[in-house]
Parts: sequence; C-alpha cells; structure tokens
Amino acid sequence: MISKYSTALYTFLLVIIVSIFIYIYFLVADIQQNLSKNMDDIILNNAKELAQNIDTKLQSDLHGRPVVKTFYNDETFREKTTKELSLLATSSFRYVYILYRDKRGKYRYLADGSHAEKGDLGQPLDVIQSKWDKVYQTKKETVLYQQQFQTLWTTYLHPIFYKDKVVAVLAIDFSFEVPKQIKTALKPLNRSFLFIFGAIFILILLLSIEFYVNYKTRLRSFTDSLTGLYNRYYLRIFLEKNRIDTYQILMLDIDYFKKVNDTYGHKAGDIVLVGFADILKEYTRQEDVIFRYGGEEFLLFVKIQDDKTLAKKVAQRIKESVEKEIFLYETQSIKTTVSIGINEYPQRFKTITQAIKYADEMLYIAKREGRNCIITQKDTYKEEKKLSIEDIKGAFEQNRVICYYQAIFNAQSREIEKYEALVRIIKNDGTVIPPYFFLEQIFGTTLYTELTHVVIETVFKKIEEAGVKISMNLNFSDIMDNKIFETIIEAIEKNREYAPLLTIELLEYELPENIDKVKERIEQICAYGTKISLDDFGSGYANYEIFKYLPIDVLKIDGSLIKDIADSQISLKIVKSIILLANELNIEIVAEFVHSKEVLDVVSKLDIGYLQGFYLAEPSQSI
Repeated sequence: MISKYSTALYTFLLVIIVSIFIYIYFLVADIQQNLSKNMDDIILNNAKELAQNIDTKLQSDLHGRPVVKTFYNDETFREKTTKELSLLATSSFRYVYILYRDKRGKYRYLADGSHAEKGDLGQPLDVIQSKWDKVYQTKKETVLYQQQFQTLWTTYLHPIFYKDKVVAVLAIDFSFEVPKQIKTALKPLNRSFLFIFGAIFILILLLSIEFYVNYKTRLRSFTDSLTGLYNRYYLRIFLEKNRIDTYQILMLDIDYFKKVNDTYGHKAGDIVLVGFADILKEYTRQEDVIFRYGGEEFLLFVKIQDDKTLAKKVAQRIKESVEKEIFLYETQSIKTTVSIGINEYPQRFKTITQAIKYADEMLYIAKREGRNCIITQKDTYKEEKKLSIEDIKGAFEQNRVICYYQAIFNAQSREIEKYEALVRIIKNDGTVIPPYFFLEQIFGTTLYTELTHVVIETVFKKIEEAGVKISMNLNFSDIMDNKIFETIIEAIEKNREYAPLLTIELLEYELPENIDKVKERIEQICAYGTKISLDDFGSGYANYEIFKYLPIDVLKIDGSLIKDIADSQISLKIVKSIILLANELNIEIVAEFVHSKEVLDVVSKLDIGYLQGFYLAEPSQSI
C-alpha cells in the first residue's frame, strides 16, 4: 500500500508542477499579448495619421459648410468622400466610416468606405454609446479594444469639428491575426505544456490509486466485517449527510437468535447473520441503506417518494423470505423468523434519536406480541390520528394536559428514588395521547411555550405533594428560546425550595452553534440546585465534546444498548465504556429500557446507579 507520506509527497509535487504550468501559461500569454500590443500600437499610429489626413481633406472639401447638412444635401460631395474612404479600406483597416449623433442620441451613417456590410446614408448603427459619446464630450480621440487570444479588434474614433464643436466621428476599425512569426516563436513554450500535462496525468494517476486504496480502507472501517453491511460508526456520517424525512425507518431483530448460538454454536449464528443480511440486500434497492445495528439487530432506511406504504411492503417481503429460508450449518438445518418495527414518519420527531427510538419501540412491541410480526404503531393508538391545533387548544382550556410518571429505581436497593415526567393529553373520551400525536403541530408556536409552562408547573406541584425527585424533558432549542427559558426560570424561581428536586433531561446532545449562551443559561438553572441530565446517550452518534462545555450531572444510557445487553457483547462493551467515562467524570448513570429479567440481571452486575424500564414499572398518572 502506498503510504500516507507518499500521498503527501505526490500532492506536493503536483502542486509544484501545476504552479509552474500556470506560471508558464501566463508567461506565454503575457509575451503574446505584449507582442500583439506592440503591433497594435504600430497600426494604431498609422490609423491616427490616416484619420488626420482624412479630416484635413474633408475640411478642405467642405469649404466651411456644415458637415452633416453637406453630406445630406450634396450628393457629389458625399459620393466623392465615400470613394476616398473606400480607397483607404484595406486588409489592415477593414472598416472606415463616418457617423453622426442625431437629436435622439442615435448614431447614423454619413459615409462608409467599407467593402463589406456597407452602411447607407442615415442608416443607424448600434455602437457602445458611452464610448462614442465620450468623443463628443471630451472633443478628443479615443480607442476601443476587444481582445481575444488569437485576434485583436481595435476601433479608433476621431472627432470631426464644425465651428469648434464635434458634429461627427470618423471611425477606423482594424483587426489582424497574430502573425505566424509569433506563433513560431511560441511553439517551444507551447510544446512544454504537453510535457507538463503528461507529468500531471501521471501524478493524478498515482494519486487516484492512493485515493482508491484509502477509500477501500475507509470503507472497511464503515462496514461490518461479517455481513458487509454498514456499521453504527457510519450511521452518524449517514445521518449528517442525508435528510431523514426522505426515508422510512425499519428496525429488525432475528427471533430467538440467542438460542441459535446456544444450540448450534457461534459459527452457526454467523451463518444465520450472513444469510439474513443477504436477504436484506436482495429485497432492498440501491438507494436504501442497511446497518447492522448490534448483535442480531439491523436498521434499515427505506428511501420513499410517493408511496408512503413502501416500508410496510419491504418489511412484508423480508418477513416472508426469512420464514421460507433454511440456513444450513454442517448437517443442521436452521429456521428462524424476524420481528420488525417501523417508523413511517420520522420527520415528525424532533431528533433522529427519537425517530430511531420509536422504530425500536415498535420492534419491542413486535417481540412482546409473540415475534414474527410487523408493528408500525402501538396497538393503543393504531386508529388515532394526530390532534389538530383546535383539539390541542381545547385540551389546554379544559386542563386535559397532564403528566404520567415512570419510576426510576436504585440499582442496589431496588427502591424507587425518582421519577421521569412524561407529558400526555387526555381526549374527551378518556384516551391517553402521547407526544407523538400532538407535539409536532405546536412546536415553535405559543402553544409549545404554554406546554412547557404547564409541564414544569405540574412537575413542581407533584414534587411539592409527594416530596420526590422528578425529571422533565427539554431540548437545547428550548434553552435557547428566550420565551421558553424565561418560563423555566420563572417557574424555578417561584419554586426555589423544590428546585434541587428537579432534573432537566436534555433530549438533543449535538453541540449547538452558540454553546457559550447555552452554557450560561444552563449554569443559571443549575444555580438553583436543579440537575442536568443527558438523555439517550450512546445511540451511536453522541457528541462527547459536550462534557467539555456543559455541567452534566446525570447520564442516561440509550435504550437501544440496554435492551440488547443480555444478548449482545458489543452492546455490553459499549455500555461498560460509557460507565467508565461517567465514573471518571463523576456523573450519575441511569440505564433505561430495562424490559426483561435477563436485561435486569446483566445491568445489576454493572456499576450503574439507577434503572428504568417497563419490566420494573410502567408510566402511571399517580406516584
């Protein structure tokens, strides 16, 4: 493999050679321009002398008569002048003519000695008005240039006077190709360009080989070595470069994969993983993107255009194919199924983390429902539609905006130590509606600010009643919004004695542009004793740099890692690395999405302070 030092050397040499090439190119152009300019000056001087002679002869023939009127009234004079001008029109001076400016400022022919494209008396001619007018204004000659690489075009304008006033303009237009002598003199220099092009081509070829090798190496770092699919490292890059609203998200999990490993061994498990990956490739298109998300879990982004049911169709084809597939390992025939969770509308979520997490929740429901099925939305809400603005306003007016509370347990004592507040709307028929069905509609409106006010007041009221610690969710965008931040500070100031029992969970953890302003405001919140928590950490594209700037008290490990921790060594290792980081920074740790006894048994052995999940306690309106 060509080393990175070779790449740097080739790049340096390429820059040097290209620089020399550019220098020589402009040198040749400058030489040619100077030679052409010198020749132009010679002919221009001839043109000036010729114009002066024509002017002298013209004034002599006029005998003091007005110039323009004489051309119009004296046909003999006009024909004589035109004939004399035509005798002066040569291969060097292609066009020799006289124009005057009428009362409207239009330039018209008085005489034209040109052999081709001859203008008649009074015929208008389009000219560069400002340049020609300059002759009338300054009463001085002027020269117009239009230059190309091989040809110079020059027009010399000479004023014609009557009683010390410019009444017409004599124009001599000449053009010529750069003489063959110049071309011959420049041939050696032009030939040098060929050698330089050759050298550049060779270097570009070598660099292309180097870039290709580097690309293949980088590609290997982005792909899972077993299945050849993209890994979670590439997921962050993919999400940074693509609009998530053009995709639908599928989360897939091979059912009872742990039993395959336990029964037949890890080699058999690898065969199933590779075969399953091949099925995914077969039933997806080039524009779709597949990731091995962890263990036996896969993440699929299906590119959509007009067909909003495309993800369901793809999921159904994959499900049916897996059901029929027989994976062969030595003498064993292994059959399995797949559970699939779908997020059909990721653009409705404020962050990509939430969008993926929703697909993950649908997958969890699919597994809880007996596996080998496809879930697109929670059964409770299958027939629900997103609430209208009027419905949401009505909920505020009728005090139907409430909070549910999910308990967070001490990992050692298994006792409840705090709660997370989860906003809900109660419909008139008693149906409990989660944020997915109303948050997007009001984001960025005064209703969203009012929602923040209602939630934080509700949380403080519950803290006062129960005397417990409660956390609530906010985004960095909420902290940066002046009105929402003012609402938060007013509520905290009003409930100063309970502020230390409040924790604010930040749902977005990409660094905002104005990090200094965010830090200032979060520190203002922390001054009251309120804690700051970082939610969904470790989802695969977390920004560790945030710890340098913000005072983080609590770190919640993303549920996608915790839920697989009993089956996935990769998830376990990632969680351990996060624990090590948090302990070094003296930050509390919460493991969310503890959904089974197996997961609880694993996380209980780790150095994690707090646990949260449906296996321990589901959200409830009461504490």
